[in-house]
Amino acid sequence: MYMKNIKYYLLALAFGVSLPSCTDLTEEPFDELTKENYFTDKNSVEAAVLRPYEHGHWCAWDGDRWNLQELTADHFVWTQKGKHGWDEGQWVRLHAHNWDYLQNQVNGSWVGPYQGIAQINSLLMDFETLDFATLGVTEDEKANYIGELRALRAWYYTFLIDFFRYVPIVEDITTLKEQSTPQEVFDYMEKEIKEVLPMLKSKAIPGHFSQGSAAALLVRMYLNAEKWIGTPKYTECAAVAQDIIDGKYGTFAIDPDYRGPFHRSLVGASSPENLFEWPHKRNVYELGWMYSAFHHYKSNSILDTDGWNGYNGIHLSPSRDLEGNLYNYALGKPYEKFADVDYRKQNYEVINDAGDTKGFFLVGPQYEFDKEKGYGYDKSKPVTGSEEWTGQQLVFVDQVGRFSEKPNNRWAEGSKVTTGEENSGVRLMKFGPLSHTHGLFMSNSIAEIRLAEIYYSLAECKYRTGDKAAAAKLLDDVRYRNYPPVEWPKYSYEKNPDKLTDQEFIDEWGREFLGEHRRRIDLIRWGRYSDAWWDKEVDKTDKDYEVFPIPSRILNSNPLLKQTTRGWE
Repeated sequence: MYMKNIKYYLLALAFGVSLPSCTDLTEEPFDELTKENYFTDKNSVEAAVLRPYEHGHWCAWDGDRWNLQELTADHFVWTQKGKHGWDEGQWVRLHAHNWDYLQNQVNGSWVGPYQGIAQINSLLMDFETLDFATLGVTEDEKANYIGELRALRAWYYTFLIDFFRYVPIVEDITTLKEQSTPQEVFDYMEKEIKEVLPMLKSKAIPGHFSQGSAAALLVRMYLNAEKWIGTPKYTECAAVAQDIIDGKYGTFAIDPDYRGPFHRSLVGASSPENLFEWPHKRNVYELGWMYSAFHHYKSNSILDTDGWNGYNGIHLSPSRDLEGNLYNYALGKPYEKFADVDYRKQNYEVINDAGDTKGFFLVGPQYEFDKEKGYGYDKSKPVTGSEEWTGQQLVFVDQVGRFSEKPNNRWAEGSKVTTGEENSGVRLMKFGPLSHTHGLFMSNSIAEIRLAEIYYSLAECKYRTGDKAAAAKLLDDVRYRNYPPVEWPKYSYEKNPDKLTDQEFIDEWGREFLGEHRRRIDLIRWGRYSDAWWDKEVDKTDKDYEVFPIPSRILNSNPLLKQTTRGWE
């Protein structure tokens, strides 16, 4: 929507958006779109509501926010691979907890959520002057639109309070605001969600907030309240989680298929587990960043992706050292934290003419997709490397090191973020991208909030009160789908209660939600974020590393803001 330039100016100051050094705000519109000529019918209203959702998908899954949650934790790393991927050392700094307030990912994790909040605020201001009845919108529909936007705005604030704690609460895009305390931000979010719950639909619709997903935000807030505001709220967390499971906010169920929450497009329906999901479609709404960042320069040969190759950045943190021995760190080693019989640990493969897949990982020797058959791999056609392993078969290893140069001096550098090669690391295939041959490429759903999260959150609340039996049952209700029935008794927590320890709980959060932009927050809640893992020492005590510093560009753009993160004042 068109706005006055002064609105853009104040908004830029508030959120750190760069503007040219010009004081002449005289408008010279050549093609003006105002709320008066944009909103013409119900479809135009719905299209406007969808815009901040589109930004939300990008905010959660396309870069900076995902990077801060996952690349600063123990499960993923962006290694330098030969001459590629140094990128001014930014990935080394994230992995080692040595970032600064100039770092792009830190700045982007402030700007990204506030851009979405600004879109919502602008739209809600427009709604105040619209005659919805003349647009064919009923009062219930109007209430639902407003409820969705306010819930989505609260969701954006979950990033801000988690990353920075002290942030402005902004509803008026024309006014600069000072930072609010974490308690004030938390109270605002809680109030907003509770007020909009009755306004929302109980049925989950892909790409929209409903009662179930809005209530799930309360579960997230209460589960992390002890870290965010210094007050434990596990009792409140358990109560809301139980309500969601009991169907108070809509009908949901754990998907019996471990692939269901992420690959539901294969059956043409949403997973019953997904309280909120981002629907995808090729050339419409894609998860291109994650695919590109995770996969090899020649990934099209392996994955049937219509010519689309990756730039070979992110992979799982290594489980094994240069000699093939399992690291002795308690954290990290994500691939080896999966049992060998776990369905998820299978090598990813398209398995039939329908385009169904199996497995969540690419690991070991790589072969070309069997285009003649339309599924599987052609074992007569190995995929070869294009950098360090040119002319030799590409073999993804659960290690990081200069194996192609063994045993020269470069090999002696050891296993570090800076010593990767093109084949370093296991690649995550949990989120597709599925097969182009079967018309499914980039068309899989991505679950933003799953019922499994509610089960695990309630289980953690039970576990913290000493009710290990109840926690074990809740976890097992989700975990059962991951194992062959004949093997299940060995891995059930109910049948083997001694298995469920603090460390196992942390590992289990990691297995179930691998890559779902939450690992950092889970480690922080369990007091383990400062621990050592592969190529990372125990955090120093000079600064608060659980909270990111307010970015320098933001401080420079808004004189009302101040640095609030310990060690950066």
